[in-house]
Amino acid sequence: MATQSFNNQMEKLRILIWNAAADELIQPRLELYSYTTEKLDQGKQLWQQTDAQNKKQDKEQAEQYAATDAFNASWQTAQDDLKRVKKIARLAFEGNANAWNQLNLKTINIDRFEDWMEDAGIVYKNLLTNSGWVAALQNYNYTPEKLTNLGAQIDELKTLQQEQKREMGDAQQATQDKWAWFNELKSYAYHLREIAKIEFENEPQLLEKLGIFIRS
Repeated sequence: MATQSFNNQMEKLRILIWNAAADELIQPRLELYSYTTEKLDQGKQLWQQTDAQNKKQDKEQAEQYAATDAFNASWQTAQDDLKRVKKIARLAFEGNANAWNQLNLKTINIDRFEDWMEDAGIVYKNLLTNSGWVAALQNYNYTPEKLTNLGAQIDELKTLQQEQKREMGDAQQATQDKWAWFNELKSYAYHLREIAKIEFENEPQLLEKLGIFIRS
């Protein structure tokens, strides 16, 4: 049997609790087992808290995905920009061993973000502090302002990565809270359902009102 979706389970729990509280044939008999109006209201509150937490999880996950997309898009742009700078620099500083070493021109592709960040920081810092190199790159359409703006991408990426990590943490916490509430709700509903199955054992029409179907 396929696992029921969360929303499907929530709807069945809602029917169980709300009909147990509202039906004039069911509620008085459940009260004999301490399922008073107040106790059934507690079940409603549990359901509502779980539903609210589920909506919060959806919101936090959406924000996490948005932050991840923003980070990935910006990093891809920054990677492409740095690769182009290095390819141009290889031409501009051909035969210049010092430039090749300080700008790490032998390496174009770096996959790991932390390693890329370290390399990008070194490249732009060393490039921008050498006026001769900056002047040389102006012949290849790289003005000092353009290089400065490219270097500023590093700080922007750090901010986007921090935002991504923060949103990931919020989404994980929302997920944990959702399942904690849901497990408490299921425990409450399990006992209510079992009591109902005992009390209305010979009255399947009342069990059906609670969403409980007994195989004949």
